[in-house]
Amino acid sequence: MDNGGHKDHYTIGEVVERLKPEFPTLSVSKIRYLERRRLINLNRTRGGYRLFTEQDVELLRYILKLQEEEYLPLKVIKKRIEGGAPLSSLSKDSAGDLSKVLEERTYTAEELADSLNVEVRFVEELVSVGVIGRGGELTQRDKEIARLALEMARYSIQPRHLRGIMAAVDREAALFKQVLNPDLRSGDEKRVQEAMEKARHLAAVDSRMKELMMAGVIESFDPRSS
Repeated sequence: MDNGGHKDHYTIGEVVERLKPEFPTLSVSKIRYLERRRLINLNRTRGGYRLFTEQDVELLRYILKLQEEEYLPLKVIKKRIEGGAPLSSLSKDSAGDLSKVLEERTYTAEELADSLNVEVRFVEELVSVGVIGRGGELTQRDKEIARLALEMARYSIQPRHLRGIMAAVDREAALFKQVLNPDLRSGDEKRVQEAMEKARHLAAVDSRMKELMMAGVIESFDPRSS
C-alpha cells in the first residue's frame, strides 16, 4: 500500500536502488552483512524475503552515514543504536564534534577490517606492503587509504600492486625533505613550522600535477582517439 508516495514495505533490491545515489558502493550483500551483525532487524515474508519499513530504510541510511562520513566501526555504531541515538544526531554540529573526537582514533587490524566490511587479511596485506600502519599503529588516515585500496581492489588491483605506488610516494617525499632539510634541521620552531607548511603545499601541488598527467595518459587509452 502506498501512503503519500511512500510504500509500507520495500524489498532489499528497492532499498539498494533508493540509496545507491547517496552510497554508490552499497550492495545487497552489504545489507545482508549488516543484518548478520544485528545492526538492522528485518521482517520477512513467509517465503523468507526481507521487507524494509520506512524506518528501516532511515536506520540503514544512518548506519551508512556513520560508516562512510564519520568512519565509525560497526560495534560503535551498534552501541549508539542500542543506546537510542536519534537519527537526527548526524546534525552538522554533532558531526563536527564527533570528527574532533575521532581525529586521534586508532584501530587494531580487526577493528579497521570490521569498519570496512572486509576480511582482516586485506588490512594485513596493506600493512605488509607498507601502504598503511607505517607509524606503528592504524589511524584514521590509514583507514581512508584502506578504503581507497578496497575500491581499487574492485578492479583487481590488489594490495601487492600498491607497493610501487608507495615507493614512488617515498621517492617524492625524500625529494621534498631534501629541499626543506635546512629549515627542518635548524632547531628554530618557526622555521620548522614554515617548512612543514611548505611540504604540505608541495604535496598538494604534486598531487594535482599527477592528477592532470594521469588524465592525459588515460585519454590515450581510448582507441577512438587514434
